[in-house]
Amino acid sequence: MIFNQYFYHPDLSQTVVTLSAEESEHCVRALRHRAGDQVLLTDGRGSVATAVIIADNPKACMVELTEVREANDKGKFRLHLAVAPTKNADRIEWLVEKCVEVGVESVSFIICEHSERKRVNLDRLNRIAISALKQCQTSWLPPMEEIVFEDFVRKFQGQKVDKYIAWCDDENTRQLADEVFKHEDIVLLIGPEGDFSPAEIQMAREYNYLEIKLGHRRLRTETAGLYGCMAVAFKSQII
Repeated sequence: MIFNQYFYHPDLSQTVVTLSAEESEHCVRALRHRAGDQVLLTDGRGSVATAVIIADNPKACMVELTEVREANDKGKFRLHLAVAPTKNADRIEWLVEKCVEVGVESVSFIICEHSERKRVNLDRLNRIAISALKQCQTSWLPPMEEIVFEDFVRKFQGQKVDKYIAWCDDENTRQLADEVFKHEDIVLLIGPEGDFSPAEIQMAREYNYLEIKLGHRRLRTETAGLYGCMAVAFKSQII
């Protein structure tokens, strides 16, 4: 019998792998798997493996891979979400969880002029992302980084990517949900609760970011981030 619960291991190139202490605890103690049970592993990079437990150690569970395959659960478009961290860490953690479930490609936490939080705990956010990946059985774990606004905006110069900046401009009527994307890669900037500064908006314009609206309401940062992920996911036909 193959259990449908995913476990995470970053390298599926070996025949035998040892799960991390956290994954081993979950597999052996929490879910009570034993030697001989078949389980599923993902590397977070699009591969899924069928494996058999050969040592049910709750601190170092060993499994033997019997098949590795591509999951083919990616959509047509790849979203790189750049979002300013919220003052309340719980809200950004919630956003990471939901973005992974929806299928975001990458997440950057941008430090802006009006940011209320200047640092994020990437280790904790990565653990939350892994948990969400396993829960929703996706094979993609988005890389995450912390970066200042100016450096991020410059990253995609000359690349084939559709770039957007969402901010509260009542005169702008261009909606992300109505966009016809020209490229497979999409970048979306979401600002802090105090929004982007005029200088940041001007800089984004200079680097050819299109100003965009996310619906017809003023959304909190984490809600705006999820809205953007959902809009791209629907166009990707993965939801």
